[in-house]
Amino acid sequence: MKPVTKIQIVDDNGEKFFGEGPCRLLRLVEETGSLRCAAASMEMAYSKALKLIKQAERALGFPLTQRTAGGKDGGGSTLTPEGRAFLRKYEAYRDACVQANRALYARYFPGKTAGCVIMASGMGKRFGGNKLVASFRGQPMIAGILAATEGLFSHRVVVTRHTDVAAFCREQGVEVVLHDLPNRNDTVRLGLEAVGDVDGCLFCPADQPLLRRETVEALVNAWQREPNFIWRTAFENQPGAPMLFPQWAFDELRTLPEGKGGVFLAKKYPERVRLQPVRDKWELMDVDTRETLKELAER
Repeated sequence: MKPVTKIQIVDDNGEKFFGEGPCRLLRLVEETGSLRCAAASMEMAYSKALKLIKQAERALGFPLTQRTAGGKDGGGSTLTPEGRAFLRKYEAYRDACVQANRALYARYFPGKTAGCVIMASGMGKRFGGNKLVASFRGQPMIAGILAATEGLFSHRVVVTRHTDVAAFCREQGVEVVLHDLPNRNDTVRLGLEAVGDVDGCLFCPADQPLLRRETVEALVNAWQREPNFIWRTAFENQPGAPMLFPQWAFDELRTLPEGKGGVFLAKKYPERVRLQPVRDKWELMDVDTRETLKELAER
């Protein structure tokens, strides 16, 4: 049993004109530069996609997209400044509603609660700088993992040694632990201390910009069904990160050997590990070099 939050915006006549469908459509237009490609990605007829956009534009009183010259098929579509601003506001409003609903549900129907530690302390030596604030599709790369984990946890914290990462996360309203300790086990311990009293904790690398929110939610749901297992994402049975650990593992996570992370514990207890499959390998790919960043941005 879990709460489901569905957000719909209606006009003055009570007619729905915006929700998750149009939201996803606009997000895909922003990513692909084409309304036709966005519609195809959603397995939606182009005529229906155009109708949804026009309906929303009439209700809002301003254009959401604009036609651009050139491109793969001689033209494309981009979001207008007003459309981009509306999309950001809608997503922020939706996520706030989801988070509030989850908090209310937990109050009235107490159950297993999960925290989230975003691991953002890497030095980026192979990348040649702080990769987490490098531009990825027009925003700092860490913004992707913040979006993928928003509203799914009772407590979420970013653990980092980078002041610029800390500043960005705080601007987004995300709690930060800023430190100067050297090892991965330090980041795990600090994050676990920060999330406090939870039944499980997700440890999520900050450098997986294509990790989907649906994947994170599926991982949490799987753990809630079987809360005594360590849950890992995997592609074609090859395990990866993020990983969600139950409470019985917390003491050992706090005392990991120097330089070790959650993988050390997963290997120690292989019989207590379960895998949650992901849709494609790109979701679980870390950005270690500028070449990888470019490759993932083009996906």
